[in-house]
Amino acid sequence: MAFTRFNGATASITSAAAVSIASGVGITSFSYDAGSRSEIDITTSLSVRRSVAAGFVSPRRVTLGLLLNAATITELDAMIAECNAGTVAVNFGVDCAAPTQLLSLTAYLMSYSISGQLDGVLDMNLEFMVAEA
Repeated sequence: MAFTRFNGATASITSAAAVSIASGVGITSFSYDAGSRSEIDITTSLSVRRSVAAGFVSPRRVTLGLLLNAATITELDAMIAECNAGTVAVNFGVDCAAPTQLLSLTAYLMSYSISGQLDGVLDMNLEFMVAEA
């Protein structure tokens, strides 16, 4: 059985203005939220139990953890203010093979944060919302 491995994972981020924010950088964490559906209550006085219908699916989100490269702060500030979506691509390896692209999405940078502690490096977390057609 082939498993997707996190070791060797890389990410590339490009702004809507075609500025490369990161290209093939190592990542420290990754999450992909495919969204969820809300339940719409359609119960009436004639119902014998609660009735629901599926609502619209919430937007997909991708969160990446990276180590801070000081040159990226200004570029991220510009990207978060853009009206158009940029691109997020993530590559993972399968078994011992070279990493291949798991996903490449047009997405908006929704938030980012930078944190650090004594005797450590600065970590950066970026959250993207996938642009839906």
